[in-house]
Amino acid sequence: MELVLLTAIGVLCFFNLTCALNLRRLPRLQPRAWEAPSAPKVSVLIPARNEEQRIAPCVRSLCRQQYPNYEVLVLDDESTDGTAAVLEQLQAEFPERLRVIRGAPLPKGWVGKSWACHQLAQQAQGEWLFFTDADTVHTPLCLASVMAAREQYGWRFLTVIPDEEQGTLSEQLIIPLLAVFYFGYVPDRWRRLFPRFNAAGGQALLIEGTLYWQLGGHAAVRSELAEDLALGQRAAALLGSAPVAEGTQLLRCRMYTSAAEVIAGFSKNMYPAMGYRWWVLLGFVVHLLWLFVLPPAAAVAGLLSGQLLWSLPGGIAYGLATVLRWQVTAVFRFPRTQIWLFPLSALFAAFIGVNSFRWSLQGRLRWKGRTYSPA
Repeated sequence: MELVLLTAIGVLCFFNLTCALNLRRLPRLQPRAWEAPSAPKVSVLIPARNEEQRIAPCVRSLCRQQYPNYEVLVLDDESTDGTAAVLEQLQAEFPERLRVIRGAPLPKGWVGKSWACHQLAQQAQGEWLFFTDADTVHTPLCLASVMAAREQYGWRFLTVIPDEEQGTLSEQLIIPLLAVFYFGYVPDRWRRLFPRFNAAGGQALLIEGTLYWQLGGHAAVRSELAEDLALGQRAAALLGSAPVAEGTQLLRCRMYTSAAEVIAGFSKNMYPAMGYRWWVLLGFVVHLLWLFVLPPAAAVAGLLSGQLLWSLPGGIAYGLATVLRWQVTAVFRFPRTQIWLFPLSALFAAFIGVNSFRWSLQGRLRWKGRTYSPA
């Protein structure tokens, strides 16, 4: 047990150092106006399926951008709620800025979101494509700031990380883990060597139009439930990296609003993101238990039994895990009260991973009224 805990301490030290270096290099996007004499045209593309409660704030925020040359396209992906009626009202409200597209039926072999994004890209007239989700809300300077940063850094592909709103305990437990995994586990230099270590986020994704079609667009990832992750890996293989920037001052997102939505949303993506490989899932679950659950359990057990060789390294490992969680919390403005609950977060993530595996075996990977079978 002592060796297991000491090894965990070593791994967590590496993760903390990696996280600190990655976050130090992370570009931070600040609100800024567009000042250049000309502006490339941007097509803002929003796939929407059953988003009656969320779509209006998103579209209104994007139709009021302080950027001189852009269009907003929303695709109603066969919604079964009142999304179409809301979009009709928004079309009347922003007739010169907004185009609403009725989505075609989902073809065989396609995942719904990839199909929706593919149709949007076909209709886009801009030199740049800015994909964003219907559960986002953007500040007036968001688009100008993103495009100004793109010009400054020379990016052709960019994921912007929003301010992730987290209202329930389930959201606060699981969403910050995504940042821990991405920034804490893999040094940035490794991502340049191994494209598979890269990722992208569909909440706010900017890509040059010519690059999009060169990569094959969403048609190239048509069967991927984690289509943004797959697209980011394709971009990294071609460009050498898939840049990510912090944009919490530019836009916000509320991914899920309940524990049921959290479980369903992440279960839909987790096992597919692992390539449907059971040994990867097994390693994922084992490492969560080893690094984040065992140490505090050993510390408590050691205190109760008088085993200092358990309690001391267990407490140190638990402290290191908490520092790791604190690092991403400070940068991305996550709720601070939950950083002590890393063991519970790890157990929740392990449960979702097993549930994703179970759904995959049963052919029940599902989202927004559609069911998918493993590719």
